[in-house]
Amino acid sequence: MNLISKILKRGLQAWLPCYLLLFSCASTAGQSHILLLLSGSDAPYQHFRQAFEQNLPPGARLEVHDLMQQKDVPAQADLLVTVGTKAAQWAAANSRGPLLATMLTSRNFARIQAVHRAPKPVSALYLDQPWSRQVALLRAALPARTRVGVLYADGGIFSSEPLRRELLQQGAELITLPLRHGSSLAAHLNLLLAQSEVLLAVPDSEIYNSSTIRNILLSTYQRGVPLIGLSAAYVNAGALCAVFSTPEQQAAQSAGMAATFLDTGHLPPAQFPQLYEIALNAAVARSLRLNVRSIEALRIDIDRATTGSTR
Repeated sequence: MNLISKILKRGLQAWLPCYLLLFSCASTAGQSHILLLLSGSDAPYQHFRQAFEQNLPPGARLEVHDLMQQKDVPAQADLLVTVGTKAAQWAAANSRGPLLATMLTSRNFARIQAVHRAPKPVSALYLDQPWSRQVALLRAALPARTRVGVLYADGGIFSSEPLRRELLQQGAELITLPLRHGSSLAAHLNLLLAQSEVLLAVPDSEIYNSSTIRNILLSTYQRGVPLIGLSAAYVNAGALCAVFSTPEQQAAQSAGMAATFLDTGHLPPAQFPQLYEIALNAAVARSLRLNVRSIEALRIDIDRATTGSTR
């Protein structure tokens, strides 16, 4: 019996590693492979990464790459999720599989789709907010100001009609002024501010960028026309208020979209953020002698006005 036991024991010891290897390979093969491609290593991308991983279903295998740090990025996975515009541009040109683009504006997503038309399934979670929500914030914060000015680059993708309809529906009017290439931003801005009671920033990098934002804010402040910004950074710089979604909120919704794809094999349609935050600059409100209610009160009005809205 001792000899038989020794033979069995040795056989088990020799076979067990092979069994564990086969089991490990089978388990990995059964997992859905998600490739997360970051546009960089900045804090917002890292916050997105952490929250995205935490919200993924247990059966998903996540692989993370940084586009700026790695030359060779795998182009294939069950689902490629990009974070930021640069990663989405790379994926649209190099990937052939299903693509979920996140943390980019609807404007940039439309541009990418126009350049890279492909039969692969593509969807997106936009970074910008739906017009209905932005207008609801504006109306809740400044109910007496109904003339809303928008400056945008002529020839771009911005379409004024959806915003105009939303403003009319919520009791305000839109005043637009296109900025032609080579024209004076300051002159056009002053002309628009003379006709407007509030300026609404739109995601147009030709108008709103690090080189122009300070002068835009100074002009609005001098004219007594508050600016509704695009993010907390705008509010910190001097905009009156803004509605925006954090990287963590974007990641949670993106993980839900990815889970839907893993369950059904179909990507949900491109969509705007569901979760959002409100930033308010109380010092600017006081300086402009504006009586703006609390963030909690603004949120109640926004939710009431946007129930059932999609854009």
